[in-house]
Amino acid sequence: MGFIERLNAHLYSKHSLWNLPNLLTLLRILLIPVMGMLLAFDSDQPPFDKDWMFRYSPGRVAAGVLLIMGITDLLDGYLARLWKTESLLGKFLDPLADKLVLLVGLIMLLQLERVPAWLVIILLTREFLVTGLRAIAVGEGIVIAAGGSGKLKLIFQMVGLGFLMWYGSAFNLPAVKIGTGILYIALLISVGSGIQYLVDFFRGLSAKRPSL
Repeated sequence: MGFIERLNAHLYSKHSLWNLPNLLTLLRILLIPVMGMLLAFDSDQPPFDKDWMFRYSPGRVAAGVLLIMGITDLLDGYLARLWKTESLLGKFLDPLADKLVLLVGLIMLLQLERVPAWLVIILLTREFLVTGLRAIAVGEGIVIAAGGSGKLKLIFQMVGLGFLMWYGSAFNLPAVKIGTGILYIALLISVGSGIQYLVDFFRGLSAKRPSL
């Protein structure tokens, strides 16, 4: 078997740790510290006199990195389903990458005072709570179907973070106000889907253990 054949066997195999969907997810994880470092060098004011929409700032580069991560997020799931290469590692890494992006993005934006602390606390608490419940559900053999609201809130979270990183003007509107409004929508979806997950979890637990 030649090099190309071996490479294709890895990229398109469900049993390979290095198939293309997993590599895209790993790329997303590797880009997270890049995004964090760029935001660490950003400031409260864009480094230019006139706030042109596409002028350089570290935060705007970070928003571009976030866009790349969003594209890889869409691609890895699509390719895994298309090629039937969904794996246990991929199912672990994909949501982990999403949570790390949210965690780093919110904390760095909190440091820049572009997002309120209470919003960061609620969004991250929801993520940790659902992650913990999901781990317990797996241990108990409880199957909780993934709802479409989970992917929807992720989209709103990433778009909101992107505008907050962009800062200054966006389409002749204040990017911070746009991002904050979008994050509030993400908050409503996050809380609603979190409550639904709690209900489904305890319903499944009661069905598993009728005496509870």
